[in-house]
Parts: sequence; C-alpha cells; structure tokens
Amino acid sequence: MTDKPAHTTLRLASFNIQAGIGARRMRHMLTYSFRYVLPHRQAIGNLQRIAEQMRPFDIVGLQEADCGSFRSQHIQQAQYIAEHAYLPYCHAQITRDVGTIASIGLGLMSRFPCIYLQRHRLPASRHGRGLMEAVFQIGNCYVAVFVTHLSLKQSSRNRQLRYIGRQLKQHENAILMGDLNCEPTSDEFRLLLADTGLHQPLAAPPTFPSWQPQRRIDHILTRGKARIVKLAAMPFIGSDHLPIIADVELDIA
Repeated sequence: MTDKPAHTTLRLASFNIQAGIGARRMRHMLTYSFRYVLPHRQAIGNLQRIAEQMRPFDIVGLQEADCGSFRSQHIQQAQYIAEHAYLPYCHAQITRDVGTIASIGLGLMSRFPCIYLQRHRLPASRHGRGLMEAVFQIGNCYVAVFVTHLSLKQSSRNRQLRYIGRQLKQHENAILMGDLNCEPTSDEFRLLLADTGLHQPLAAPPTFPSWQPQRRIDHILTRGKARIVKLAAMPFIGSDHLPIIADVELDIA
C-alpha cells in the first residue's frame, strides 16, 4: 500500500491579452488603435499564439478578453484560447459592453471542473470592473480562485480591493490573480495583504509594458494551503502586458 501524495504543484498563468490586439512596440499603441473598435486580419493568429503559450498551465486567468463582439469577429476569445490550449473548462464574464462594437471581460480556464462559480460586479466610478470566483476541489483540498482587473483610479481600486478582501476571507485557501493596476509598494496593495492574510508574495516581476517591462501591476497571490514556490514573467510579447506565471504548491492531504 502506497501513501497518497501530501501535496501537488499547480501551474498558473494570468494574462491581460489586450483583446488580441497584439501591441508589441510603443508605436503600436497608436498604429494599432483602430483595432480597439474594428476587426483585423491578425486577430486569429494572435489568439492562436496566446493559446500555444497557455498550454502548459493548469489554471489561466485572462483580462481584457473580448466576449464576442464586432471587433473580435464575434469570437468569444477566452473560449477560443481554451479550446486551442486544450483546457477543457472555460468561464467568462462580461464586464463592459460598448454597444455592439466591443465586449470587454474576464476569462477563467482550467484542467479541473469548478464546483462553484460566481461573477461579481466590483464598485467603480464607472461600471466595467468585475471579479470571477471559482472553487475547485483538488484532492481533499478546496481552493477558491479569483480573477480580476482593477481600475486605473486609486480611489476605485481601494473600494474594489476591500470588496475582494471580503470575498477572499470566506475561503481558507484562495488564489487571487489579475491585472491589479498597482505596484506591491502601493498603500492599497499593502492593505490587501494585511486585511486578508494573503502570503507575502515573492518579488513580483515587471510585466508592463511588455516591450520594456517596468511596472509590477500583474499579480498572483495566495492564501492558506496554497503557496507560491516560483513566480516569473513569461517572455512572450503577445499584448501590451507580459503574462505572469507561478508554480503553486497546494497541500491536498
């Protein structure tokens, strides 16, 4: 009789995909600006490249994924990436609709079925920010995974992080990942750690802008039995952000 493993390691990724626009240089922020509202020929190729990079991961959170509008040729981008990354479970949340032109949202893809899913609307000066909450059972361990994309405005982020903190504290084991639009040295980030008992993170890598990363605004954070043992930025320029990736050790005994 062999003992069951006491822990497992999950590979996680969080990526602001910029709706498949594919900016890879500073000048693209201007020359590709039409892609925010119009379909373009490179979109499918960009999504395919992203999917290929996401194949090694067990759980992937997406931000700025188009949920199927005119500009994305009515492709639900999270679902497309999940299918081509061979991740069998995919959930999406529309956070902002711009008429029929653009549909902005979050995506959560995984190798595991979730046993609970909730989509939250976050407080903001303008509607358009959300939080996806999914609970997974892995071995004997229940872990909640949260995916979000916070506001550029600090006062809105403060309210959003307080809301997220209340949700996180309902779970013994939790993972938060996304584009938080704040540095680890910011007041709101420090308050989040102090309020929720999230583990002090490893040194967060810079992820923005992807062509010359300087800002540490994309994060993966854990609480409880989930602990990060490796954290890095993936050197893949498929957006104006680099993906942030982590190996998370989870006690499943």
